[in-house]
Amino acid sequence: MKQTGEKIKKLRVAAGMTQGQLAQKLGVSTSTVGMYEQGRRKPDGTMLIKLCDVFSVTADSLLGVSAPQCEAADIISEMTARFRNDHKIMLNGVPMSTEDREKLLSIIEATAKAVLPKRNDQTEN
Repeated sequence: MKQTGEKIKKLRVAAGMTQGQLAQKLGVSTSTVGMYEQGRRKPDGTMLIKLCDVFSVTADSLLGVSAPQCEAADIISEMTARFRNDHKIMLNGVPMSTEDREKLLSIIEATAKAVLPKRNDQTEN
């Protein structure tokens, strides 16, 4: 949690705010802000939302959570399964036929295959 406290302090200083000014915006005491910054107290969910609003950052950013990297092949695989199993998928408000869903999947898969060799060539150089 100390990492979050350090981020809060860094954001506060970058915004040119004192602990008292931040406390006023959050509706807490100055000592509470100090404890957040020192990692001696954790902001609850409601307070995290307020902090994110004040500093215009995401909760992930504030908490130091990084999104896991995704493989395009995994996303395409998940999408393919959904397109083949979910018959209620719409395009521009119109339900897609099985044939249209298959055509779209073919285009996506062909595009991915066309891009992958280029990526491999670039990484080998």
